[in-house]
Amino acid sequence: MRVFAALLLFPVMAFAAATPQKLRSEIQKYGEAEFSEKISSDDWKTALDNISSGQNEWISLAPDLAPVINQQQAEQLSEALYYAIAPNAKEALDTLAILDKHKYKHQQGSVLSCVSPLNQPQEEMMRIYNETRLALLDVPGVESATCLWSLEGWMEQVKQEDASKTNK
Repeated sequence: MRVFAALLLFPVMAFAAATPQKLRSEIQKYGEAEFSEKISSDDWKTALDNISSGQNEWISLAPDLAPVINQQQAEQLSEALYYAIAPNAKEALDTLAILDKHKYKHQQGSVLSCVSPLNQPQEEMMRIYNETRLALLDVPGVESATCLWSLEGWMEQVKQEDASKTNK
């Protein structure tokens, strides 16, 4: 009997899974005023995880999310887009170019997404930085060069701050 009940619930649970289409539908339904409050934490985490891992259909959701998210979500989205550069630089840069063309209340596009977050241990941050740097070198174009310039400048600043802490 329990197996039967579980089988009955499976289609509902599978249907409820977050997808880019589901989130676009929720954006349409709730709009700027309510989306950031209505999205479930599980759906938001799913979106961020899939964007971070470089999945095209999720990365391309970012311009739809940008006008309807709050400040905290915007920071999380910027970080996810940074992590998306290493596995999928072309799609991430194309999406950042779209974000850069608009003025959103909280989302800042490549200004933040091309610099490494500092919330990782030093070794992990350097590993991700190196992967991101190499990915950017493989993509021709102004967006890639600009992002790489921002990333390199940020890392030089981090290195100088670390060196000054060591010399104290």
